[in-house]
Amino acid sequence: MAKYNLPVDKNTVASQFNVNLGPEATSRQNGSVGGEMVRRTFESFGKR
Repeated sequence: MAKYNLPVDKNTVASQFNVNLGPEATSRQNGSVGGEMVRRTFESFGKR
């Protein structure tokens, strides 16, 4: 269960980046998903 209700879904971003999240992915791939989530979250807060 998620601690916070973010406007961005991690699995959606990962599929758009063609990344399979988990220990098999590189830290760069996992980090790119996290970075994109942060970017999209701040963009959504700016539109309010």
